[in-house]
Amino acid sequence: MSAYGIRGIRSSAPALLGIAIGLTAWQAGAQDAPKFVVEPVAEKPLAALPDGDLYWHAETFATLADAEAAASEQGVPAEADGKAWLLTLGPEDLPGQGGEHVSTFGPIDRFDAPEYLLRIVVSDAPPGATTSVHSHPGSEAIYILSGEATIRWPDRTEVAAAGEALTGSPPHTAMEAKSTGDDKLVELVMFVVDATEPFSAPAELK
Repeated sequence: MSAYGIRGIRSSAPALLGIAIGLTAWQAGAQDAPKFVVEPVAEKPLAALPDGDLYWHAETFATLADAEAAASEQGVPAEADGKAWLLTLGPEDLPGQGGEHVSTFGPIDRFDAPEYLLRIVVSDAPPGATTSVHSHPGSEAIYILSGEATIRWPDRTEVAAAGEALTGSPPHTAMEAKSTGDDKLVELVMFVVDATEPFSAPAELK
């Protein structure tokens, strides 16, 4: 695991507690229902958001060490789906960091916080698996590696398949995710959240 990985977390206690809260909130449903499993794979503290509109830039590298060497202050190296990734938060025209460009998605919502946390998670869900309704204290972007996801927010429902991306709603907005394709859903999810708040909390869709 890299220095940015979960075993090497350099974040505040509320963010650490958020891992347990987030996993509990997302693995919803009856005991015999298919599980929507969410695994944090890397995270990194961030003192301030980059200026301007915010986009996530996804690149792949030959090795995780290469991704780590190329990472800027706003970039998080991570391993997911058998690949080494570098996920970097910045303006839409941010130059590449030397890897193979996969996708750029956004803009995501800006928000004020005393300190920030960049967290990367991988979701793994068989067809029919659904999360509980929950919220996060920040913004997120979702890149579909395989399968299909249907995400509900109070004001809209969106569907994305492999190779497509979705951007979330403002902080503390209720949401629910479901694996709606014929194949297993695997998502790469990028978060920037308020590091002083729990990572996930129960919510209601109205």
